[in-house]
Order: sequence, then C-alpha cells, then structure tokens
Amino acid sequence: MRNLNDIFNIDTSNNVSSQLEIAVESLMDGDSEPAYEHLTNLLYDELSEIPIYEGPSMNLYRFARLVVLNKGTVNECKPISNDIKNNCLTFGNPKNFNDPMDPILREWLNFRKKRSHNTRDKKLFKLLTNCINNLRISCLSKKDPKSNDVFLNPLMWSHYADSHKGICIQYEITKDSLEAHNNDEHILRIGSVKYRNSKTMSDYITLDNALLAKGECWNYEQEERLIYYCKNNIKTTRQENKQNNGYISLRGFKITAIFLGYRISADDKREVIEAVKERNIDLYQVGFDENDITKLKATKL
Repeated sequence: MRNLNDIFNIDTSNNVSSQLEIAVESLMDGDSEPAYEHLTNLLYDELSEIPIYEGPSMNLYRFARLVVLNKGTVNECKPISNDIKNNCLTFGNPKNFNDPMDPILREWLNFRKKRSHNTRDKKLFKLLTNCINNLRISCLSKKDPKSNDVFLNPLMWSHYADSHKGICIQYEITKDSLEAHNNDEHILRIGSVKYRNSKTMSDYITLDNALLAKGECWNYEQEERLIYYCKNNIKTTRQENKQNNGYISLRGFKITAIFLGYRISADDKREVIEAVKERNIDLYQVGFDENDITKLKATKL
C-alpha cells in the first residue's frame, strides 16, 4: 500500500489521486461540501486496497462492559444485550479509545495540520480529520498462541470488562460475515494489530499501518481489528450521535459462546442468561482456579 505522504500530499506525490486534486480545488474555491465527498471517496479507495479476508472461520473474543446508555430516558439502550439477541457486533468511534495515539492515522493528520505552512494544507488536513469520523473499529482478541485461552486473561477482564463485572463474547468470524458488509458505500476489512517498539511520524506509514499499529506494551491484547468505513455520515444528527456514543452495530456475526465475569452482578447474569435462552450459545462462568489462584478458569453452565 502507499505511504500516507504519497496519498495526501499533492505537491510531492508522483501519483496524485484525481479525488485529491478535485478536493483541493474545491477547498481553494471555498466549497467544502464537494471537497468532503471526494476525500471520503479517496479514503474508501485506499481502504479497498487492504486485502479481503479469504481464510477459514475463526473464533475471536470481545470483552465488554454491560453498559446502559441514556438510562432512565425514552432513549435507554443496552447495546451489548441487543448485540447478543441479534447476532450483532458493535463498532466504536476510535476517538473514544483508551489509547490517545490509537489509531496513528488521526494523530498523523493532526501532526500534518499543525506542521502545515500554508492555508491550503491546513484546510485539507482539517477536513481529512473530519472525514475519518466515518470510521468505526471493533477490537477483538484472538487466542494467545502460548496459552490458547485469551478469554481467561485477567488483564483483559480488568481493562475491558468492567473489572470482571462484564462479559466476554466469542464470535465466529467468517469470510461471508465480513463480505456481507462490503458494497459501493461501505467497506469492512479485518487485520491483525502489529505491535511496535517505536514509530515516528517520518517513517514509511501505509494506511493499514496507520490503523493497525500499536505500541509493544499493548501486546497482551492479541488484537484482531475490524475496520469499517462509510462514505456517508454514519450519524446524521448530533443528537443521535450523543445518544449512542458514536457506536454502530452490524448484523450477521454469529455468537457461539459467552463468558460471564467473576464479579458480574446477579441482575446482569440473569439478563445474559435470558438473552441466550433457546439459542445455540454456550455459557460459561469465569472464576479463580482452585489449583492456582493466580489464574482464572471457565466452568460451563
């Protein structure tokens, strides 16, 4: 894939996209709407260069808090319960990630905007930053090659499942479940996160690098990342975006097992059991291993 500098630099790139050229011309004419459209098309085209997954089905794991959005209002929503009931997978806005440098793409665009010395480039990188608001990412974990049981990783439960009060969902990810969300307006790709000891803004960074690279300290996550991009605004109103915290859910992702956290409340446990009732979903309770209290074990219910 191309270097970010080649994709977004109209002066030095040897192969400037027509989408970028038209976007810059529109910006200089003071017309940001067509510029935005052409930049989203450019991002869509570049993301399309990430290879489509052609491998076998695989089990991936999502650690989650059992949150209630807009509690006590007419817009009250339980996204995780809804996902379980409807075989959905939730994608979040990366600007809400717990790592402020993730993804690198956002920080790279901000860096270029700050370092720009002319009005044209400042406008360009500001608008590009707005364009990636159409990006959503779902962070899943694969089985640890050493222990083969990421769903028993205490760090993952502590950091992403509400200090063991949440759940871990096992999804069966297939080529078909991914391909179903690819068309002329939407694109969905999957890739393994690459953990790096160092990375600088001047390095050769491709678009997939900018979405899949993290610091070595995050290696324990063993992350597989689903990247979703929509040419059109994902949410049309600020109120809608506020109501769901920028999350979207995509259907067609089979859930095969759920692991209940060691500290899950009785009410949450009942709700999950009700959600999987009469469905072919295995249910496990996670607790401490009596033979080694430094480790967790899962008991089938």
